[in-house]
Amino acid sequence: MKLHATYLPWYSKSNKKFSRPCPPIHIHPPRRKNVTGRFKVRSQTLSPAHSGQMLKTSLIILAVLVILLVAAVFLAATYVLPYTIIQPGRKGRNTTPTEYGLAYEQFKFGVDDGIELDAFYVPATGTARANLIMLHGVGSCKEVYLEYVAALAQTGYNVMLWDQRAHGKSGGKFLTYGYYEKYDVSKAIDWLEAKSADLPTGIYGNSMGGAIAIQSLAGNPGLRFGLIESTFTDLPAVTNAYGRRMSGLPIPRFLTDYVLRCAGKIADFNPFSVRPIDAAKKVTQPIMHIHGDADANINIAHAHALFENYASTDKTLYVVENGDHADLWEKGGEGYRKVWFGFLEREDF
Repeated sequence: MKLHATYLPWYSKSNKKFSRPCPPIHIHPPRRKNVTGRFKVRSQTLSPAHSGQMLKTSLIILAVLVILLVAAVFLAATYVLPYTIIQPGRKGRNTTPTEYGLAYEQFKFGVDDGIELDAFYVPATGTARANLIMLHGVGSCKEVYLEYVAALAQTGYNVMLWDQRAHGKSGGKFLTYGYYEKYDVSKAIDWLEAKSADLPTGIYGNSMGGAIAIQSLAGNPGLRFGLIESTFTDLPAVTNAYGRRMSGLPIPRFLTDYVLRCAGKIADFNPFSVRPIDAAKKVTQPIMHIHGDADANINIAHAHALFENYASTDKTLYVVENGDHADLWEKGGEGYRKVWFGFLEREDF
């Protein structure tokens, strides 16, 4: 190939020589393809210093993420989750005993700390044999029991039921699972005794209501018998169980205890003293305890433990087969109904 000087600026026509050496021309052979048809790429090894820097950066990012996660858990456990324990939300119904053909009184009665509780009093339709206090569970209201009150009134019971603290139409910002509520029960007993001093008074409680009922029965001669359903042995244990069930995670006990401790500070009570299993050791009155063997909220193991700890020699544990937490009437059928009303129809209270 012939090279023309016009294309070579360093070439001198006068002496027909190059004014400076030509730069070396490197001719690279074409890259060879591997068997897959792709060009081979030379690998590049990172230096130890570069690898160390990347590792350090990754660890810093991981540490920041862990700190953010811990901070989020701390904030939720301190300022959000405690309120789910002591402020479950108010549920109310506008139904009254009139819709079931019952006469009734609706009133508010005050308790020791100035809170007023909204209550129904439904007198027996015939000759009264006893008074019965009915206590609902967390997030519920007194009206849920009205369909059963009609049968109780026909059985000869004067029935008193109210919205628990921080529930329904009652006052109060927080619930305490019996810590203060047991004193509310004492006020109700006083009210009933003033109305019908010659009649015995018993108590029924479901779930949280059952825990309050057990704590109220302990050492209280004003209550002559108790019908307890689907309740727990102690608040810290059931709080941890609920936390695990709701989150689907194996939440450690220390974390739910911390949340519970924060709840106690907010609502001004000691949640670790809410232990119906300890109160059961002071319960000497006749007891009917009912629990479903498929209860997903409060395991039936709580029922067995409570039953073993009742001081009463007149106690019965009735297990509803396949019964969950809130379907005992449906799953228990006629057998459950006979046990429930059979206990209340006893003549020896």
